[in-house]
Amino acid sequence: MELQLKNIGMIKEANVRIDGLTVIAGENDTGKSTVGKALFLLLKSLVNKESSEVKDDIYGLYTIGNIDHYSEAVFKKTFLSKGSSFKLIDNDKYAYVKQIENFSKYEYDGSKHYTNLLDTIFIETPLVWNFSDFFRDIAQIESQMNLKLDYPYLMKDLNFKLHIKSASNGVDIKKQMTQLMGGEFKKDEMGHYYFDKDGEKVELVNTATGIKTFGIFQVLSQNNWLNENTVLILDEPEVHLHPKWQLEMAKVIVELVKNGVKIIVNSHSPYMIEALQRYGELSEINADFYLAEDGYIGKVNNSNSQTLAKIFEKLLEPFDVFEEMDSESMEKLING
Repeated sequence: MELQLKNIGMIKEANVRIDGLTVIAGENDTGKSTVGKALFLLLKSLVNKESSEVKDDIYGLYTIGNIDHYSEAVFKKTFLSKGSSFKLIDNDKYAYVKQIENFSKYEYDGSKHYTNLLDTIFIETPLVWNFSDFFRDIAQIESQMNLKLDYPYLMKDLNFKLHIKSASNGVDIKKQMTQLMGGEFKKDEMGHYYFDKDGEKVELVNTATGIKTFGIFQVLSQNNWLNENTVLILDEPEVHLHPKWQLEMAKVIVELVKNGVKIIVNSHSPYMIEALQRYGELSEINADFYLAEDGYIGKVNNSNSQTLAKIFEKLLEPFDVFEEMDSESMEKLING
């Protein structure tokens, strides 16, 4: 499956394959997160079709209402402009959406029925746990007062999956997560999550952010959301994690990919990227590495090795600054 993007936010053009593990590396504000959000938008629009009838063409799966809803929820109107386009290709089946005039006017195209329907999970921040009660309260207000309130959709969607089980079977990594955390995320009698550390109840607001990150994986696993029908999008998963835990996270990611979960990782951590490369090679999974730079996201000469070399060259630039500072200090010492 390949995602092609043009003129979306910071991205002039991106061509990314989603088949196993996909890693996008680059500096801040280079469009890494935009790739995941665009894929989230397309897959949500396909999965959440208004009609349960399966038709013979793409129009039966894409609806203007869905596209508008998810575009507004994920990108906001100002993020898209005339000429913005998303294209998702799977062999000879494809879904295509192009903004031709302004928000909510789209052109659709499709050659064959798009049968490979996948759900998607976007993990933007472990602080979703801090808003768990908020989302519950908001849902009650919306239901009682027949309102629709504007709040972070990506976080809302993840929160839903942390509280509701999927009917599918999932990859079981709960034991691995609880061993890493030294405890377990549990629900109390009111359905509120807390962290159980050696029998001691710790409120999530008082739980370390790194623990919250692994807690998301534990609960998604036990709720069966991590399976071969899922595309998991991780936006800088190394944030809040010690380098040693970044390696552990990389192991978890590779294990999930090995068990059929498709995963996109956006990162600017050399520890995370090298760990994904090394563990991925040991596990012999499909892995693709991309560089985000100057509005373009792609591979260097269509080569993983050349792309990784360029990625590490960019990520290690701060050390050049340190070496320059050391040289200046040495020069001052020599010259008195």
